[in-house]
Order: sequence, then C-alpha cells, then structure tokens
Amino acid sequence: MQRKSVALLLAACAAATLSIGTAWAQKQTLRMAHWAGPSHHMVKTQEAWIKTIEEASGGNLTVVLDKAPLAKPDGQYDLVKNGVRDMVWHIPGYTPGRQELIRAGEMPFLCLNATTCSPALWKWYAKNKLAEKEFTDTRLLTVFMHGPGTIHSLKPAVTLEQLKDLKMRVGGSGVPIAKALGMSVVSMPATEAHEALQRGTVDGVFFPWEAMDSFRLTEMVKHHLEIPGGLYTSVFAIIINPAALGKLTPANQAALMKASGEAGSRFFGKAWDAADTVSRDSAKKRGNKIDTLSAAELARWKPLLEFVRKDWLKKAKELGVDGEKLLGDLEAEVKAASS
Repeated sequence: MQRKSVALLLAACAAATLSIGTAWAQKQTLRMAHWAGPSHHMVKTQEAWIKTIEEASGGNLTVVLDKAPLAKPDGQYDLVKNGVRDMVWHIPGYTPGRQELIRAGEMPFLCLNATTCSPALWKWYAKNKLAEKEFTDTRLLTVFMHGPGTIHSLKPAVTLEQLKDLKMRVGGSGVPIAKALGMSVVSMPATEAHEALQRGTVDGVFFPWEAMDSFRLTEMVKHHLEIPGGLYTSVFAIIINPAALGKLTPANQAALMKASGEAGSRFFGKAWDAADTVSRDSAKKRGNKIDTLSAAELARWKPLLEFVRKDWLKKAKELGVDGEKLLGDLEAEVKAASS
C-alpha cells in the first residue's frame, strides 16, 4: 500500500513537472503596429529585430508585424495604451507633452551617428530611471535615434539667407528649429513628404539620409546640406502593452528583454546608420550636390538654436528633475560612446 502511494506521488510530481515545463516553453505571439510604408527600411529592420527575439526564445516567442499602418505616427502610442496592438514603434516628438525628458536626445549638434547615440541614450534614460516618470501606462522596451538630421532641398541652401527662401517640410523636433533658422515651415508626417515635393508644396525636407530612399525622394531633391553633429534627431521608442507583457511566460519575457534594452538600441542604431550610408551613396551616384555646413555658418546657427536646450531645461524643471545635471550626464554618455 505504501509502495503504491509513493508511486502515485512520484507520478503526480512528474506530471506537474511536465506541466510546468510545457507552460515555461509555451509558444506565444505578440502583434506589432508600425506607421511606415513598405519601402521604409524600418519595416525590414523591425522584421530582423523580431528574429533576434525568436532566437532568444528558442522559437517560442514571435512578433507579427502589421502589413499596413493602423494609425498615423501620432496615433501609434494609443494603439498600445488601449490594447489595440501589443507593441508599436513610437515617436515622442509627434506627441508633445507625453514624454519630454527622453527628447533630450534631440538636441542640435549632439550626435555624430545613431550607432553611438542610441545605446548612450538608453543607458542614460535607464540609469536615471526616467521611464518610470514618462511611460506610466505602457512599458518601454528600447529607445534609439535616427542619424544626423540633414537638410535636403530642390535648390542650393548653405547659408541662413538661402534658407529663408525655402518652404520646408518638417516634423516633430525639427519644427521649432526650422522656424528659428527663418524657414517657412510646412509641418507634416514623413509619409506625406513625397507628394508635397511632387506638388511643389515644399522646396525641401528635414530628414536623416535614410529617408531619401525610404520615401523615394532622392530623384527629386538634388541638394543636401550636412550639419556636424546633426541639425536635429528624432528619438524613437519600442513600447509594449503591460497586460500583453504580463501574459508572456517568464522565459518569453526574458527573451523579449534580452533583445530589448541596450541590445535593441544598438541593433536599431546600427540599422539606421547602414540605411543612411545606402541613401547617401545613392545621392552621390545620381550626381546630387552634397555640402557640409561651414564653420562660419555653424557659428551663426548655434546661438539661434540655443532655445532648444533652454526649453528642455524648463520642462525638466516643471517635471521636478535637475535638467542641467541630466543633460550633462547625457552628454557624458555620448562622449564616452564616441571615444
């Protein structure tokens, strides 16, 4: 009788262990939205990033990327917040007032490239626990930036005087910068730039290099002005719905986090720089004119754009944090990553 009881107990334990193991290795799927068109490099980049999640999970966790946008760029955050999608690629600059601290990464002349600045931004943001202040109704997975913001125009524009003659398509953090430099600003999402240039609604665009190919602009825009450290950049975030994250098994959560954080920021940063190189080379092959802002012009531009720093410091103060200390810390992270 006693032997039978022991046998039954062992069988029960084995069944329980098998059940736990099965739950631990459960195959699960997350749904991810995006806002870019099919030609944008981020569609393929996100697919490549998803493969790193699958590999980390041993094939037990995958992410299904939508085939077409469900919402415009400024509506992506709410897709996750409201549980319409599990994950999205979010742009804080398109939803002012929601996440202002993370936008310290958008300072003019701060970043030489996305590979350097994306992980530096993640380290800074995580170290100072700023996601706890700004992503309260979603969960932040990783942050990254695009490459240095560049001016692309239909006609030469290398001085402040020439810029004042242009109607410029700008979005997000670039809007106040373009206004401060005297341009006529036409604010619109990146996805509308091609049509605006085609119709003559604008004379040029603010974009990192990759966008010239992603949005099929290289054949129309013949002049490009590069600014040392970038005229601006946009900060991006991959976020997840907290409930969706909570439904993942511990092993799948761990796999997702392994592919996110600093690893994710480095992955996306490198992809943006690679796409920049492809687009820049394409412009050169077409015979487009590529100029670099002169030191004399840079000295004229910097005082006009000092307001970006001041505005961010003001918002930081309103949020109860030491902005000067935070900015100094971010600049130190970028410098360390660049050395």
